[in-house]
Amino acid sequence: MSLLGWPATNAALGGRLASAKKKVGELPKLNGLASLAAIAAIVGVPVLAALFPRSAAKIVMPLLAITSVGVYLTVPDTERVSLVMALVIMAAIVTFAATVTLHQLAVSGVAFVIMGAAIMDSGGREASIVRAAGCFGVVIAAPVAGWLNELRTNGVDERRTLPVIMIGLHCLLVGWSSRVLIRETSILFVVAADAAAFAVALIVLVLAARPVAVEA
Repeated sequence: MSLLGWPATNAALGGRLASAKKKVGELPKLNGLASLAAIAAIVGVPVLAALFPRSAAKIVMPLLAITSVGVYLTVPDTERVSLVMALVIMAAIVTFAATVTLHQLAVSGVAFVIMGAAIMDSGGREASIVRAAGCFGVVIAAPVAGWLNELRTNGVDERRTLPVIMIGLHCLLVGWSSRVLIRETSILFVVAADAAAFAVALIVLVLAARPVAVEA
């Protein structure tokens, strides 16, 4: 290559880098339904995640790591979710190995970051946002199941679901929302399908909960 060609080559490379930086920094254009889905998800998911049962707090980071993988597999763009996925997986390994229990606010913060990255990489597609929210599975279903179980307690005992059941059920919910529904573009269909899966998960969590005596 002659020296005369270097300016043109450098200009082309500079243009590609500028275009890539612009793409990564761009905010997705959200229409009415996408905006509604994004607001509901970015508010509702972290709030429910913060209420995850403390009795199963040890597995919440592994559950969120599985969620991050599902989100990575279901959004059209992956610039942000890939980085978030890597960080969440590493954090899950460290906290689980060290038997560290995260505070509810920390759990909520992690859920907020994952959901925020999913919205940013959704390409403005409302169905993609709903699928990503559905990937939180047991993380957001367990608090609701806990409230339902409280209705069956006598004030002395509480009911808990085995962690292995929660993890297995979570994997099924993530697979359902991220892969089975991957080709669906209708937000109404995705909402209905995820809601049905959520209802089934609630039934399983409630029925699988065993009474445990609470220490005074």
